[in-house]
Amino acid sequence: MTSTPSIIRKATPFDAPEIWRLFLQLHRENGLFTIAPFKVTEFMDRALHSDRIPPHDTGPRAQIGVIGPQGRLEAVVFVLIAQYWYTSEYHLEELLVYVDPERRKSRHAIACVSWMKSLSDHLEIPLLTGIISKERTAAKIRLYDRMLPRIGAFYLYPKIDVELVKPETVLGEPKKLRVA
Repeated sequence: MTSTPSIIRKATPFDAPEIWRLFLQLHRENGLFTIAPFKVTEFMDRALHSDRIPPHDTGPRAQIGVIGPQGRLEAVVFVLIAQYWYTSEYHLEELLVYVDPERRKSRHAIACVSWMKSLSDHLEIPLLTGIISKERTAAKIRLYDRMLPRIGAFYLYPKIDVELVKPETVLGEPKKLRVA
């Protein structure tokens, strides 16, 4: 099956059913918490219908990029302009990056990360992205390490049914220390 070229376009309201399909696949693979459909729809609507947000509305602003034709999306990337609780400075926060499993041999994931970086440059705010994953975590980390500077890690307690990623599976074998 041939993939669409790895070019991101801005999602339209007509893409909503396919965005939901990809989101539900993502959640099946990597979801840690129960879906609240109302919240997901609210965030999606703010991105897909940004023209309906009144100027005095101080709620979140978001954008969704997609790869593929309407009705057959192959990848989705969803970002939000956000602030941490301790600052008034904005950053671009990734909510999700997902490539349909049938298209994982494409360059879609690279295109999604590149799109987020270019949006960050355009908006002149930093991009905050990461990987919370239960499948193929080490491969995803290696991809992001090639494209972005690493600044931390995520942890979840108590342990649930997640893939365990040891540092050596991402970084290679640890170097042996020389004892004098």
